[in-house]
Amino acid sequence: MRLHYSRKIYPKTAIIKAAYMFTDRAYVHLDADERYYIVDIRMKPDCEDVSELEFNNEVLCQTARYEIGKKTRTIRELMIARAVSSTMLIDDSVSDEDPYMDDEITDTDEILTDWFDKYGSNNVQ
Repeated sequence: MRLHYSRKIYPKTAIIKAAYMFTDRAYVHLDADERYYIVDIRMKPDCEDVSELEFNNEVLCQTARYEIGKKTRTIRELMIARAVSSTMLIDDSVSDEDPYMDDEITDTDEILTDWFDKYGSNNVQ
């Protein structure tokens, strides 16, 4: 089966992604001339046939994803930048002290002592 897609309407990325979706069932060869992307599909042995309509729907789906991705790129980049940058801000009002550190434990022997050795297994409930 040979299909032609206008280069004016369909982005190359959408054709490639659509073709990739069928590589489990078919051998797909992509080519282009000055006006069209050309897709040759040959079925693998013992695999379900890929219909022209099925492939056309996948090309349409991938084209829509591509266009939506282009239109929402800026907002996605802003959201990611905001999420990453807000975790890197230094807040002067925050104390340098770690609230989870116990000031009493500064001896390395104390830190390296096994809890069960120190308190025994009788304290486990």
